[in-house]
Amino acid sequence: MPRIIDKIRAVQYERTTASSSVATNSTSEDDVSSTDDVVSNEAKNNAIIQPGWHYSFEFFPPKTEAGLDNLLTRIDRMSRRLNPLFVSITWGANGSTLSRTLAIASHAQRFACVDVLLHLSCTGLTREQIVQILNMAKSSGVRNILALRGDPPPPKRAWKEGDVSGGECDRAIDLVKLIRKLHGDYFGIGVAGHPEGHPSSAKCNDGSTSLEMQHLKDKIDAGADFIITQFFYDVDVFLEYVKRCRRIGITCPVIPGIMPIQSYSNLLKMTSFCNISVPPSVLERLERVRHDDEAVKKIGCEIAAEMCHRILAETSSSSAFEYNIEDDCSVHGFHFYTLNLERSTTRILASLGALDIDSPTSAASQENNTDTITASETNEQDQTVARKERKESISEKARSTKRVLPWKPSVMDNRSKEDVRPINWSNRPKSYVMRTDDWDEFPNGRWGDSTSPAFGELSDLSHFYSFTLGCDDDRRVMLGHCPLHESDVFEVFARYVEGTVPHIPWCETPLQPESFLIQPQLAKLNRCGLLTVNSQPPVDGAPSNHPTFGWGGKGGRVYQRGYFECFVSPDKTNRLTSMVTKHPSMIMYAVNIAGQELRVGVEEGGVTALTWGVFPNREILQPTIFDPDTFLVWAEEAFSLWSTMWLSLYDFGSESYELIENIKDTYYLVAIIDNDYYTNENFLLLDALLEVGGK
Repeated sequence: MPRIIDKIRAVQYERTTASSSVATNSTSEDDVSSTDDVVSNEAKNNAIIQPGWHYSFEFFPPKTEAGLDNLLTRIDRMSRRLNPLFVSITWGANGSTLSRTLAIASHAQRFACVDVLLHLSCTGLTREQIVQILNMAKSSGVRNILALRGDPPPPKRAWKEGDVSGGECDRAIDLVKLIRKLHGDYFGIGVAGHPEGHPSSAKCNDGSTSLEMQHLKDKIDAGADFIITQFFYDVDVFLEYVKRCRRIGITCPVIPGIMPIQSYSNLLKMTSFCNISVPPSVLERLERVRHDDEAVKKIGCEIAAEMCHRILAETSSSSAFEYNIEDDCSVHGFHFYTLNLERSTTRILASLGALDIDSPTSAASQENNTDTITASETNEQDQTVARKERKESISEKARSTKRVLPWKPSVMDNRSKEDVRPINWSNRPKSYVMRTDDWDEFPNGRWGDSTSPAFGELSDLSHFYSFTLGCDDDRRVMLGHCPLHESDVFEVFARYVEGTVPHIPWCETPLQPESFLIQPQLAKLNRCGLLTVNSQPPVDGAPSNHPTFGWGGKGGRVYQRGYFECFVSPDKTNRLTSMVTKHPSMIMYAVNIAGQELRVGVEEGGVTALTWGVFPNREILQPTIFDPDTFLVWAEEAFSLWSTMWLSLYDFGSESYELIENIKDTYYLVAIIDNDYYTNENFLLLDALLEVGGK
């Protein structure tokens, strides 16, 4: 797993290469455009379309268990939708949030599959405690540390000039040195930067911050890899700060900290406390709506997006001329201080072209409580994405063409070679990761024998991950307050496919992009009683950079067999049996909660590759498979979810309770594979299923 600094350098190289290409093309048009034209305002405004910029998010540990559970859900959702380069998790004063900080960091690494930058402040900590925390971070898979002095210990409200941490590491530079001494280059290390100077930093006689800049350089020379700045609202101040870094010899990445404005009063309070200037033009825009928090948030997002646009434009315009390190203000990414909120950051990224979603100006529920995320908010956000076809922005294009595998690989070191997974957990990946967390080996190249001792025990139900879907009331909103008929249950599955229900127990995430191609048909199938929990259409040699199906890098071709997995009644199971019997290319596996199995068209129950790819100078890759033995393990989990996630919402003996219990006890879980992937222009399996459902 690469460190964050390694990923940042890769992004810098990509953007520098793209910028050089743009500059060359712009100045070779028979001298039609002058040099001034190259750096015109229009060119600067369009600089955002160049690939190779990154963004990351900061979160802090909530105070309550409910808040923690909701934050983990939010990190999962933002990591999946927005694909940040990394997330950072803050550290409470004197290590007060140690257990929660490490729990969030571990969850993000293991289950959200996103790299974590762990804040670590040395305030009040002994050397032995720091050693222990670093070892805990390492065992959790964390490879990146933001080394800080930290907040002042109580009862102090602010640091004074010359203050030290009170622990065995006086300052952040001592923490940087200790990390390098103990762990060498294992950890990537970031440090804090203050464009307008830290309030407690020693000043020169002329009032300048050159002493602070020298101290920052000392931290870089001691082993720090990059700088994340304090938030700011004056872009000129930030750009000049980057130039000052370059002039003093600091050449590492400087990542600007962006804090979306949430309210007028908080803006004044925080900027005053942190000694941060706010341009009059910003205050004037906000003053008119100061008593309307929603309007303030909207304008705040516009201001933040404009700041980011200008910073990236400066990077683009400077690359077209002779390079001078002392005048370089190049920046390749942003770090958003989210305050554990989602909507503002999403709006800003939409403005920057990182994604294309509607940014509602009002919401059914406001995000003014970081410990509460309601079902109505989740519904609104997920509906927005699920209903609207995403425009392919430059950032998404780079992401889709660089997708390594059809599923998101883990960022844990011990799973670095894993490249094969069964399809059954594709909509519950965290559950699969938890089930296999203690394996000594992971499938690489081929699935092999799933009963191998090295693979561990897949069938231990105590290991599978159970996400909550919120509290009981939230789940009732999604799954139904009082379902009385099977059609009520069918409607929940259909609404999930259509995006009006964000989750169901078998699907942690909204519908996969490839399923949007058959969304109306899937919804119809579910309303007919074929309750789909997994599906994929056939693909015959699509380019590996295809925006929907592509993976594995350039120059390849990808393939996949048609696959459907659904809960169905015994009567429809018999109809599906007849359907598969009539189509020699199809095979079917089915099992009910009692363990009664049914196999149709299966001569030998071997492993089937469902997705594979052919690439230059590589063996054929088959990252998604179907294994009959593993299917039975998954079925046990799938049936248990009817009880733990749905049946438990209703009183014992009620009509709703008996309805869900009857479905759990009588329905079959059916998996159907169509081996004819190369002539299925009209998706024969889907047509056949619709015929069965319509009977």
